[in-house]
Amino acid sequence: MNPADASVSARNAALLRSQALMAPALVPSISTELLTTADGPLNRELHAFLYAPASDPALLRGKRVAICCTNGVEEVEITGSIRWLSEHGATVHIVSPRIGEFHPTLGLRFPPQCATHVLAIRLMENAGWLKIDRYLDEADPADYDACIFPGGCWNPDALRADPLAQTFVREMWESGKPTCAICHGQWVMVSAGILKGKKATAVWNIHPDLANAGATVLDEPCVVDGNLITARFPYDLPRMIAALVRQLKA
Repeated sequence: MNPADASVSARNAALLRSQALMAPALVPSISTELLTTADGPLNRELHAFLYAPASDPALLRGKRVAICCTNGVEEVEITGSIRWLSEHGATVHIVSPRIGEFHPTLGLRFPPQCATHVLAIRLMENAGWLKIDRYLDEADPADYDACIFPGGCWNPDALRADPLAQTFVREMWESGKPTCAICHGQWVMVSAGILKGKKATAVWNIHPDLANAGATVLDEPCVVDGNLITARFPYDLPRMIAALVRQLKA
């Protein structure tokens, strides 16, 4: 068997093993197992990014990264970022708004855990709870060297309406620090008004939103315009993080 066939065979075996360990999803979902075993170049990059040992555990020592999100954040985008950055020496904080109070006429109900955690999702499937490290009203952009706004449709759709989130991303960008978003996370940048005249990308279905915000939209895995770093889809995560690291180490 030649090396290419052996590689495909190994990925197929990993996929079958993963499927045997998973209950069937009852809702549409994004499967990390499928993403990392599919035979595509970006899928292979994601597999290496998520599963390879840290190349240099001290690479980002002393660096602090804020991942800004709320409920409905896409699991692989946030957990993959946290794991890779932490294993390479960075301090990573989940920064989120406080759940707050809502008028009873809205009919909203939140479990008590929402006071301290955000709920991750896999497209439309609930995933795990992630502990909040800092609330947005106490997080100072000056304390961080970079920020990431992950996707998941519900997460940035809620976050973009939060004035504190808009201020946070704007101040990070204005300070010249790596300011990253992936998938739907760019919605927060749209609402913060920082994309006008910039090159950017996002998940394909919100490209018109970026264009309407004044951006030049490119269909590329990762687009870098100064310290603005954007990516399209979970399998583009390694390239976005690589761009962030290059700027942190420059």
